[in-house]
Amino acid sequence: MKKWLIVGVIVLIIAIAGSVLFWIYLTADGALKHETDRWAVIKDSHGDRIAIETTSDQIWNQLVELYQNQSDRWIGSFVEEYDNKWGFRFKPENITIAEVTVEAAQATIKMISEDLNYWIGLDWIVYVLATVTEIHTPS
Repeated sequence: MKKWLIVGVIVLIIAIAGSVLFWIYLTADGALKHETDRWAVIKDSHGDRIAIETTSDQIWNQLVELYQNQSDRWIGSFVEEYDNKWGFRFKPENITIAEVTVEAAQATIKMISEDLNYWIGLDWIVYVLATVTEIHTPS
C-alpha cells in the first residue's frame, strides 16, 4: 500500500512538472521565436510580448535607442502568418516606428492574434503601442 502511494506521488509530481514546462514554453519561448541573430522583444500596452526583427540598420538603431530610454512608441509592420505563440509576426523588411499613427492602424498583439485574417488582409502597416524590453545582437 505504501509503495503505491509513493508511486502515485511521483507520477503526480512528474505530471505537474511537465505541465509547468509546457506552460512556460507556450507563454514565453513560443512568443519570442525569431530567425536572425539581431532581434528585439517588444511588450505592448497589455503586457504581451513578441519578437521582432528588422532588415534596416536605421530601424535597428531606433529600437536600441527605445530600449535604452524605455520610451513607448507605435511599432509595427505588415502582418504575416508565422509559427509562434501568436500565429503572426511583423514583416522584418517593413518594421516602422512612429510617435503617432491613425487609430485604424492601432492594435494589440492579442487583437491581431485573435483576428489574424483581418489584420493580414490589410494593405497598411499595423502598429502596437510598445516598449522595447530586450535587444539581442550577434556575439
